[in-house]
Amino acid sequence: MLLINCSNREKNCYNILNSIKNENDKLISLSNKKMDFCLGCQSCKKVLPKHCVLDDYITNNVYDEILKEKDIVFASPMYISNISGILKNLLDRFNTFYNHKLLKGKKFYLVMTGFATKEENEKEINGIIEYFKGITEYMYFDFEFLDYFVDSDNQDIIEENNKKIDLIKKRLCI
Repeated sequence: MLLINCSNREKNCYNILNSIKNENDKLISLSNKKMDFCLGCQSCKKVLPKHCVLDDYITNNVYDEILKEKDIVFASPMYISNISGILKNLLDRFNTFYNHKLLKGKKFYLVMTGFATKEENEKEINGIIEYFKGITEYMYFDFEFLDYFVDSDNQDIIEENNKKIDLIKKRLCI
């Protein structure tokens, strides 16, 4: 399994992924990585050695890792009622996979974090789930929302988050 931290920091999202990860899994962090934006040039319609004309961390590292694994878990903080810009940028760069149906049979999972409660962010979370469901239709991957974690130093919330991690491990058969 591949786990991808889509936060600008290596804190909450990264720590959750690290807690889910087992010894055979790979965890990569997009924090502080050079990631260019899709140019919309459509060069990826051709079969390219690196899938894209851009020369950055996504092209040189992430694409191959995604192609190697069947299950991919993304972790993103909620920023302004949506996924992080890092995750959005990464998904925008998946055009090469769309053009060649390279994600068929893969399963994408999403874990999110934020400061508000899951109930307070229910509308936003549902919108994000619908967004992912929408892109599964033309990207040919399956999607499952795993859970939302509240960022807090409160011991009760930390214990609740640890229970969620245990449940996610069971769902992912870890």
